[in-house]
Amino acid sequence: MERYGVSPRLRLNLQKSICNNRGHQPMLIYATLTDYLQDKPYLNGLPQLRGSDRPFLVLEDDEEITKQYPILMQRQPRVYEIGFPWVQITDWEQQKAIAQKLNIEIKTGSIVELNLADEVLDATQISNDENEVEELRKELDKRYDHITADTIALFIGLFDALLGEDKHSSQSPCFLINIPQILVNLSQEDAQLPLVLALNRRYELRHKLEIIAPKLRSQLNRKAEMIPLGRIQEMDAYCLRDYVRRPGHDALEKAGARQELMGIQRYQNFNTPENRFLKGFCNLLHRECGEYKGIGEAERLERAIDRFRQEPSVQTIPRTDVFAIKPNYVLQQNPIYRSFYQAYLDYLKRRSEKENIWGFRQGLLVDVVTVLLVAALLNIEGSYIRPTAAVNVSGVPNYGRYLLMDSPLIIDCILQTAAFTFEIIHPTNPKSGDLELKVKMQFFTTNLLERPKHYELPLPIWIFWYKPSNAILKSMARDQPEVICLYLYENFSVINDTTASNSQIKIWKLPNPIDESLEEGMTFLTNQFCEAFGGWIT
Repeated sequence: MERYGVSPRLRLNLQKSICNNRGHQPMLIYATLTDYLQDKPYLNGLPQLRGSDRPFLVLEDDEEITKQYPILMQRQPRVYEIGFPWVQITDWEQQKAIAQKLNIEIKTGSIVELNLADEVLDATQISNDENEVEELRKELDKRYDHITADTIALFIGLFDALLGEDKHSSQSPCFLINIPQILVNLSQEDAQLPLVLALNRRYELRHKLEIIAPKLRSQLNRKAEMIPLGRIQEMDAYCLRDYVRRPGHDALEKAGARQELMGIQRYQNFNTPENRFLKGFCNLLHRECGEYKGIGEAERLERAIDRFRQEPSVQTIPRTDVFAIKPNYVLQQNPIYRSFYQAYLDYLKRRSEKENIWGFRQGLLVDVVTVLLVAALLNIEGSYIRPTAAVNVSGVPNYGRYLLMDSPLIIDCILQTAAFTFEIIHPTNPKSGDLELKVKMQFFTTNLLERPKHYELPLPIWIFWYKPSNAILKSMARDQPEVICLYLYENFSVINDTTASNSQIKIWKLPNPIDESLEEGMTFLTNQFCEAFGGWIT
């Protein structure tokens, strides 16, 4: 797309003229974060936006968005960062692209049509159609992804741990001095487990499935049909009427040549609401286990479900894609059935949390990095903090953000040759960085006549879920030479990309929190800062 190399004011007036002539709204769309930093909006149509590039939308003073959208994160009044779309399987089937077309309504009546792409299709969407899942896995390969959902779940678990016992309160203070130990505890607990395995451990699903498989609850259905005379055990009014109408003086004559009369036959029926739920949920768990090949616990649960499916009683239960029901008495009171139903409710809760925060995961990552940064600086030898220093944690995230940082988080570090003060700031201006690390340094001297040397270094920190493109990195390095760029995962869309050539920009890939741990992320940042400050910190 063509960009106009003119001043921001002239460019804005030009865009207003173009948009008004076409009947469109004069808002500004920036395709990437660096376009927003350099005030380079797209003026001649809209490209396909990618959530990984961190696009922005800026409204005019008289414009207002009519409702909240699951992709728009308000950074300032009328300034919105565009997040990631939650692309559903139906979207993929229609477009054959991991993208979504979204309409943003403005109060003036204008509508902005966005075509927004993600890097992955969520493999944890609720579906127990294993054939469909296998086809998606073949088509999309690594882009059919469960890691993103697992990472979001892990990060949500982190903030649950920071909230402590006050998980249901609107907000709660978390003492900064406790953060490193919380990260260590999370790295040793079930927080890193995939959801299906966490549910298996919490509710002992595999063990209980092996117990219930041969003992499924059933109903006795009564049906009137022709039965050999010697096997009739019950007759109802319908059978008696049929008996009276038959010719003959006694039962032997009325039974005729085949010696059969109408009687009540009882059948054991396993097609009950609780069994349909159990089979449907097990199919869902089986599909989830298939995403974790090579993990012994997942494979054992998968085999247990295979054995359950092979039970003759289970095979009489019809397959259904809709198995969520209002719980009956059995699902509420029977201990084993109740365990599976509670596991299902937990499953829905975790998946709902993931869907609600999927589009805002950029904001979620910023808060996670803030927590890791606090822990990393406290991990430096000689660092200290006031015991009462705390950060408020919200019980409900706002645009993916849990931390309520009205003031900087301050950590001091005293060494033999220097004293450092680190201030972690959440800038109110989105152009100042996702975080700002202000480093104040005072170097000691043995010469009493020489005054100590003081330095102050503001370090903007930009944070990406996926590695930014080389163009974004170069543009960022050109405008902000002293900058730290952190990213979490490699970008499938960036092929044979090279690192920005500017040596001043620090590009750090965070350790994978699923394969490694949050504690590893803390240690990694500690080592990086020690190296970045040239040996002053050890």
